[in-house]
Amino acid sequence: MATSQNKRSVVDDPRWQQLVVMYRYDWITAAEVVFGKTPTWQQEMIIEAVQQTGSRTTVSSGHGTGKSDMTSIMILCYMIFYPDARVILVANKLQQVKTGIFKYLKQNWKVALSKFPWLAEYFTLTDMQFFENSSKGSWEVVPKGFRLGNEEALAGEHAEHLLYIIDEASGVSDKAFGIIKGALTQDDNRLLLISQPTRTSGEFYDSHHRLAKTPDNPKGTYTAIKLNSEESPLVTLKFIAEKLLDYGGRESPEYLIKVRGEFPSTLSGYLLGRDVCERAMRRHVPLAKGWGWVASCDVGNGRDKSILGIFRVSGYGKHRRVVPHQVFEMESTVTPSRFADFIFNECTHEKYPNISIVIDGDGIGATTADVLEEKHGVMAQRIRWGLPVH
Repeated sequence: MATSQNKRSVVDDPRWQQLVVMYRYDWITAAEVVFGKTPTWQQEMIIEAVQQTGSRTTVSSGHGTGKSDMTSIMILCYMIFYPDARVILVANKLQQVKTGIFKYLKQNWKVALSKFPWLAEYFTLTDMQFFENSSKGSWEVVPKGFRLGNEEALAGEHAEHLLYIIDEASGVSDKAFGIIKGALTQDDNRLLLISQPTRTSGEFYDSHHRLAKTPDNPKGTYTAIKLNSEESPLVTLKFIAEKLLDYGGRESPEYLIKVRGEFPSTLSGYLLGRDVCERAMRRHVPLAKGWGWVASCDVGNGRDKSILGIFRVSGYGKHRRVVPHQVFEMESTVTPSRFADFIFNECTHEKYPNISIVIDGDGIGATTADVLEEKHGVMAQRIRWGLPVH
């Protein structure tokens, strides 16, 4: 029985060499000739960005723009035209890879084989695998599931030709991105982020803002692309009309995210949007004489993290002014009792004279307040939500 070690490699076939000469640097033509698909103008923007050696591309998209279909074609182009190429597909759930990108991989691979049947001698496609027969284990597509707290499972990927594709990238943690970007050590290591813009923080948000290449930021890392469903030739006017009704208008957060592919200024469930917070942080707030220190403690447990915020405060009632000084975010492993120890060690009167400590005194916050009082002799003011102001 033939093994991958003694199977003939596609690189030895003159027909493959001819394909490489014609299409390695022209994926738009390859999409038309090899896979029978004419990309839309929106899809062309993605292809032109991703096909560049060592590219970093980020795509914010609404519904129905054909991003999964064209992503499958880019995977096939990279796998076929680059020897020992390695593609890592990262998604929250492997099932979404199977029903999304791999569904289109099968469709487009079938078309490619109808035009170039000899490719079947060298490449194999299964439900969740695509590999070159003589180099299975190295020249292949690898789906990987992402889960919070298990980011280390993404480590260990290195290749001369490496393409990371992060699906629903808005929900991927900064720790995971640190591991992924740490693997991109060679000249032709590429990164493609694809997502709806559901979160106004994290790597995906930054890739469209402070890390994006713009005329004002020519040294930015990412080529940032926005796909608006309203402008897609693949989306009908009927669909747009339905979503306008479903989501409550063109400026509603859901419509901005899911149709226009834009980051909203406010999100459902949040009192303030990111832009409002950023304007507040830039504003200079003068304090009256006699201002004092306040430490505000929000106690978390389990997946929620405890936060200690230290502020300078002056005034009373509606005339009170608050200026942030420092914020400490605990690791999720810090218990309410250990949080009390941290508060005691940080909030000394040497650092912050006459500081007042306030804690959400209901629920698990009561534990932190009790430990501060019983172990450290510190009396914190307990905020009792729902009770009258005293």
